[in-house]
Amino acid sequence: MDGKVDGVVKAFLEDFENGSLEAKGWPAVFLAHIILKAAMNAYTRILAKTYPNFIVNSMRPGFVKTGINFNTSMLLVQEGAETPVKWALLPDGGPSGCFFVGKKCQTSHGR
Repeated sequence: MDGKVDGVVKAFLEDFENGSLEAKGWPAVFLAHIILKAAMNAYTRILAKTYPNFIVNSMRPGFVKTGINFNTSMLLVQEGAETPVKWALLPDGGPSGCFFVGKKCQTSHGR
């Protein structure tokens, strides 16, 4: 499975370097972000399944108010930090293979 994920990422990078993204049918909007998130979520599930004695999750804290987005969000940095801290401190036997959005598990594979 991870070979398939690697293949998609490699194809994207090759098409990007060759300037052929549009010709190859890649989405035009937020492309790098889409590829990154898809690869991250796939690897999260692969790692969770490969290493069942570990808790492996990925997350997104939300749209946090920072200089990179010109402070356009309502979510303060301190509030955004709550999400990764909460999921980093899961007890043994906690959910694994999840993609957490804020405080909710969007997908669960494994435990």
